[in-house]
Amino acid sequence: MNVKLLRIIDKYIFGLLIIILFPLKYIFSFNRKNIIIKPKKILIIRLRALGSSLLTFPMIKQLEDYYWNNVEYDLLATSRNIWVFKNQWYFDKQYSLFKIKDLIKLICGFKKYDIVIDAEEYFMISSFVSLWTGKVNIWYNNIKIRGLAYLYFYNYSEKQHNMMSCLGLLTKLWIKIYKPDFMEKLVYQEKDKTRVDDFLNQFDNKKIICLHTWWAETSSDRFRSNNNWVRLIEQLIKRYWDKVIILLSWTKFEENWIKEIIMKLNDDKNTINICWIFNLFEFAYLLENSDLMISNDTWPMHLAAAMWTKTIWLFGPNLPQLFGPRPLDKNIWIYKWNWIIYIKPHLWKFKKDISDSINKITPEDIAIYMVDF
Repeated sequence: MNVKLLRIIDKYIFGLLIIILFPLKYIFSFNRKNIIIKPKKILIIRLRALGSSLLTFPMIKQLEDYYWNNVEYDLLATSRNIWVFKNQWYFDKQYSLFKIKDLIKLICGFKKYDIVIDAEEYFMISSFVSLWTGKVNIWYNNIKIRGLAYLYFYNYSEKQHNMMSCLGLLTKLWIKIYKPDFMEKLVYQEKDKTRVDDFLNQFDNKKIICLHTWWAETSSDRFRSNNNWVRLIEQLIKRYWDKVIILLSWTKFEENWIKEIIMKLNDDKNTINICWIFNLFEFAYLLENSDLMISNDTWPMHLAAAMWTKTIWLFGPNLPQLFGPRPLDKNIWIYKWNWIIYIKPHLWKFKKDISDSINKITPEDIAIYMVDF
């Protein structure tokens, strides 16, 4: 379904349902302290955004470290992001919002969960699910209609990283949180290593640079023109010649764009299109074994950072302090704009960056940070 149509349905239909049914949140609320101290079932909601899904990992881990005994942890996601959680050890059950059988279970699960933690910034449907299924529920305090559905709020701050805001939700359960030194790694299995190892073995001891040149469909102004990518690749090849292999990633969605970049290169000998060659977990292992990742502001950069790979992140309309590769002091982010936050999902605001700041970043700006590469 069209993204704009989904947003309209979500905003108005589920917004109206929340206005009508919000008194349901007071059922069981008289016993909320005991529910928080001794929960038996906890639901985490994260419906979209692969990068932000990765940023929920530390929150989920610290939650499980606190409630470690005899608690069932479930996840509600969608087909867009549920596979990010597939191999993680966090959940007993994983539900997909758009699967009929899972939807029926949610409808039949009135007040099934002792605690629901909603890690979504703006979807009304996640608020409705939280209101319907949770005895105690928690969310960011930023959109008034959504706020009707919740018992506890955490104030989302534009001055702290999205990962820390997600962790902040736990403070409403009296959990003392800590800032992790690194992101939690995406878990791959032994079988995911075989094809990647065979692929990398052909390059002997060359260094591997992975480039992700596309952007999330919610914000096309994160897009860096293909001419800028061509210039960067040609400079990398000129500088390192036969010492590097440049991989262009990742899905079928980006493939035509990547073919266009390769066609424009004067010499494509060291540049390889890896679109759709590897699944998510193989791709994670590939990034873990890469020497560098250079990317627009989108989810593969979060994945590279999660695999503890050195990253150079090219920012357009987002602030790195909010969405940069964690940890910020171990990775590099480059930006050239006026410190205006154009994308504010926590307020349902998606302003266009008319200054095209992403394309003000030149190959020379990136090269400065590759002296020790």
